[in-house]
Amino acid sequence: MKKKCIWLILVSLAAVFMAVACAGTPPPPAEPPPEAVSPPPPVSVPPPSPAPAPDQSTLNSLNEAVARAEAARKLAGDCDASSFFPSDWESAESLFSQAEQQKNTSTRDAAQESAARYITAAEAYNALIEKVSVLYYEQKAKELSDARLAAVNAGAGTLVPDYLLEADNAVADAEDKYQAKDYYGAKSSFDDAITMYSALKDGVEAYNVREEIAERAEELVPDYLQSVDTIGLDAIDKWEAKDYYGAKTTADDALSMYLTLRDGIVAYNIREDIAERALELIPDVLSQVDNFGLDAIAKWEAKDYDGAKLGAAEALAMYSALKVARDAYDVRDKIAERAEEMFPSALLQADDVAFDAIDKWEANDFKGAKDAATTAWMMYLNVAVSTERQTALDLKADTAARQEFNFAEAIYNRANAAYRGQRYEDAAPLYEECLSIFRTASLLALEKRLVAEEALRRANQRVAESDETARNAELILEGGVQ
Repeated sequence: MKKKCIWLILVSLAAVFMAVACAGTPPPPAEPPPEAVSPPPPVSVPPPSPAPAPDQSTLNSLNEAVARAEAARKLAGDCDASSFFPSDWESAESLFSQAEQQKNTSTRDAAQESAARYITAAEAYNALIEKVSVLYYEQKAKELSDARLAAVNAGAGTLVPDYLLEADNAVADAEDKYQAKDYYGAKSSFDDAITMYSALKDGVEAYNVREEIAERAEELVPDYLQSVDTIGLDAIDKWEAKDYYGAKTTADDALSMYLTLRDGIVAYNIREDIAERALELIPDVLSQVDNFGLDAIAKWEAKDYDGAKLGAAEALAMYSALKVARDAYDVRDKIAERAEEMFPSALLQADDVAFDAIDKWEANDFKGAKDAATTAWMMYLNVAVSTERQTALDLKADTAARQEFNFAEAIYNRANAAYRGQRYEDAAPLYEECLSIFRTASLLALEKRLVAEEALRRANQRVAESDETARNAELILEGGVQ
């Protein structure tokens, strides 16, 4: 009985459970959480191997590339590439600057890249050199031609033909180097040849100046001449020793000193010429110029040859101005009275220029004073010739002395043309020549007039005497008739 009750309870519970199960599906049982996965242990990566450092061969290659670029850059610069092809030069300079800024020798690769950049810059300069070399050669050829011509014109071919041939051989050597693309060697040889031609020109000119002044210098300043001769001989010694630059420098010094002596001697000669007239008219001015000359001598004695040269040139300019002023004054003095009557306006204009010369002198502008005095002198000459010409016309010289007058007239026209063109060196002697011939024509015309007047007087006298004789005869006849 008791077992039966327990079974019934179990059946009842089962029924309840079934009823509940039919009322709704229960949720699936929850999945168990995943098991925690531990991260794999880190993989050990070995550190990168350091880039290899440049070996000595790589560094040598870089240094060679740098030297190559620098040499090409210098040659292009020396050939004046920046003037001939400025844009190409700037491009090459940019490549070179980049190579300089990015130069790196920390690794072999960096060093190789740096070398490549320098090689690129060098190639740019070399391409520029190829372009500029033709123009540079043409320019140097002209410089050489001009330098050689100057030396030949000075007399090098006559006085020192062997030295001239030596310079010519230097040119041939330069051309051979140029054809072999040894541009730097060609440039050096070209420059040497130009220096040689210049040295020859200056040396020959120095010799010519010496020959010009030697006689007077030996009379006035023999010691000075000997000191300069020593320098000239030293220039020859340097040439013989192949020191062409030294020879040129020394020849330049000798030429400058010979020119100083020449200026001093010419100044002295002019002073001797004008001294008497200057002492009469302007003694104070003459004394002023003499002081300049003495100062130049003092500088020479102190071996200040540059100062002596400037002083001698200044004294020469001053003495020359005084000489021209004297000549102008003398011309005016001879024609003033007649010119004031015939050409007063032209004479007044010349006087104004003469006063301007005086003003410039007082302002210590001695060159300007000389130029103004020269212009005044030419104007006075023009007035003087015009005066003599008009005098000749008044005396009928164009008829009475036709040949002389026409000859003077032709020269007068040439002188006027030179005067209008301000070629005073040509005009002055022409004016002086025709001035003399016009004066001669006037004298001939005057002489012929006097001869004619004398002939007329005599003729009139003969007529009068004939009349008197006739009257006497008539009286005699009349007396006889009576």
